[in-house]
Parts: sequence; C-alpha cells; structure tokens
Amino acid sequence: MLVDYRKLDTWLHRMNPKIPMLFVLFVIVASIVWTNVIYLAVLTLLLYLVGVSCHFPWKKIGWFLKLALFASILILIIQAFTSDDSLVKTEWIRDATLFYVLPGQRGAAKLGGVLYGLSCCFKIYMVVFAIAILGFVVPPSEFIRGLSKVPFASKQLTFIFSTAWRFIPIIQGQAINLMNAQKTRGMELEKGRLGEKLRKMMRIVTPLLSNSLEIGSDIALTMEARGFGATKKSKFVRPGKRSAGSVVACIALLLLIGGLIYTSTRGIGVM
Repeated sequence: MLVDYRKLDTWLHRMNPKIPMLFVLFVIVASIVWTNVIYLAVLTLLLYLVGVSCHFPWKKIGWFLKLALFASILILIIQAFTSDDSLVKTEWIRDATLFYVLPGQRGAAKLGGVLYGLSCCFKIYMVVFAIAILGFVVPPSEFIRGLSKVPFASKQLTFIFSTAWRFIPIIQGQAINLMNAQKTRGMELEKGRLGEKLRKMMRIVTPLLSNSLEIGSDIALTMEARGFGATKKSKFVRPGKRSAGSVVACIALLLLIGGLIYTSTRGIGVM
C-alpha cells in the first residue's frame, strides 16, 4: 500500500472493513466503464473529501502526485493528437477540433482526444486515492482474513501476500537507515554524475540485500518451527465482526456495482 495503516478514531476507521474494500472495487469498476470527464472528476473529488474527513496524510503520496502530474501532461498531449475516434461516442465532441499545429490543417488537436486524456488522468488519480485510503483505514490483518476466504486462494498465496505486506516496509526502513548512516560518514548521495551515484548506491544495496536474505532465512526457519502447512484451515486470533448494517451496506454496494456496469452499457457515464 502507498500509506501504512494508522489506527485513528474516525468514521471510516470504525466502519466494517468489507465496506471500504467493496467501495474500492466500485471505484476500479468505474474507472474501467466510465469515460465521461464530469463523472470521473466528481468521483475523484469525493475520494479527496473522504480522505480529508479521515485525516489521510496527503503529504505521504506527494511523490506520486508529482509523478502523476508529469504523466498527465504527457497523456493529454498524446491523446490530443493521436486519439482513436471510436473511443468517443458523442459525435460533436468527436468531430470538434481545437487547433492545428501544422499548416494546411495538419496536426489537429481534437477536443475528444483532450477530454479522453483528462478522463485517463482522473482514472489514475481516483484509483490511487481509493487504494491509498483503503490501506490507511483498514488493518492488514483484515486483508489477509478476506483473502483467506477466497475459494481459489491457497494458504501459500495468502502467506506470500501477508509477508510481502510486512516485508516491504521493513526493507524501506532499513534502506533509509543505511542512507542516513552513509550521510553521517560524509557521503553525499545526491551529488556527482550518474556513474558516481550508482557506485555510491552500491554501498547501500549490498548490505540491504544481505539483510533481506537474512530476514528471509529467519522467516523460513520460523515457518518450519511453527509447522506451516500442517493444517489446511487458517486461524485468526480475533473473529470477524458482522452486523446487520454492514451486511446491508455490502449488498447495496454490490448492487451499485452491478447497476454501474448495466448503466454504462446504456451510455450513462460514457463520453
């Protein structure tokens, strides 16, 4: 996840974890079937307001927002001049031309291409917002519990997913500690040419790889000592909670996802 889980007393943290999970599924389906810029912009704004209401740390995904801004500009330029007319169903939008970059009415920037590029940008933002907020408000144990109940998900797959969830933040923390240690020794990681930077990074990558192998060996020994795979059924310390309100909300979201797919086939939400 882009942002680690933080235990807070907000309305979204108190909600049954299945509800935000299904809402993320709704957002993903909407990003697939919707192409209308207005629909996508409203949903993106709604996700931002949801994040603000649950005190989501937007600064932690600032690096992504900067990267996404560059990608969005690139997508807009490419789509404006190379967009496929079949992607836009509305005739006047498809045929409208904003300007030409070459004489003789060549190199046309189409309105449909620009709007479709904007819709692609909103799709990126809304999916990332939804997944980041989900990781912030839902404990990792709930994801593992849900994955373990999927019929085709084996215990090995569940274990790999849960281990990677915890392993990646540990490696990130060790990388930061190694970089800080090298800086205290006088190494300037940001300065120098590309070749010099790569040589400096090897002093971080080598011990990081060694530590990763050591952690992996410890995990393997722990799995063997605890008899991993001896039983087929997964056990959890805390039983899952279920209430009538959460069941109704989950059913409503499933119906909403089904309605979203149906209405998209009728042209609603499609540009």
